[in-house]
Amino acid sequence: MTTDQLKKVLGNYKWSLLVTFAMLAMVAFGYQLARIVDEGHYKKVLAQNDTIAILSEENNALQTRVNQLEVAAELAKLETEAITEVANVSKKQLEEQQELVTFYERVMAPEKGESVLAVEGVEVFKLDGNRYQLRMVLLQTRRQKAVINGSLKVSVEGVKDKQSITLTSGNSSFMPQDIKYRFRFFQAVNVDFTIPEGLEPERISFSTSVYQYKTRKAQFDVDLSWQDALAVEIE
Repeated sequence: MTTDQLKKVLGNYKWSLLVTFAMLAMVAFGYQLARIVDEGHYKKVLAQNDTIAILSEENNALQTRVNQLEVAAELAKLETEAITEVANVSKKQLEEQQELVTFYERVMAPEKGESVLAVEGVEVFKLDGNRYQLRMVLLQTRRQKAVINGSLKVSVEGVKDKQSITLTSGNSSFMPQDIKYRFRFFQAVNVDFTIPEGLEPERISFSTSVYQYKTRKAQFDVDLSWQDALAVEIE
């Protein structure tokens, strides 16, 4: 039966009611379908939110762990640096003590040989400009010790304007006088000197005639590289 035949059988009034009912049924069905779809989306959103919350919690836990590990690593680094610094200080102190022991062993029980005099711990410190300070210890090396004396001549060899220059103590512009010494065991030396502007020192040397009372006992000469003698900083 076609819609026209059905409309003729039912009449206009009943046909209108039927059409209206069908439209209401379609609206109701669409509403229910929309609710079902919305409910599905809602559940999907809830599930996604739960997943996000779980992942966020795991991420926070991992970030906390990373922060803890970073702090632990930094503390371990600081501890290692502190231990290294203590070890370096202890090593330096041990080396200094060993040098001191070696020095006094040489004072009390020097090596065999014909030498009468030795120079220990030669160090040159830069003060300011062209001024320097020379530090060293003069040591008697004989087993049977008597008072020795003399004048130690200091020389600095270098280059200035491509010319070789030698400075010798006794020169007022370099070192006013030779280093006087008189001792039985050892004598510490600490003296300032000045070199000319533009001079590049290469070597430093020491020379003296060693006397026991007024008798000449030996000639002493020693030559050192300037770089070997030059210290890093004043102490």
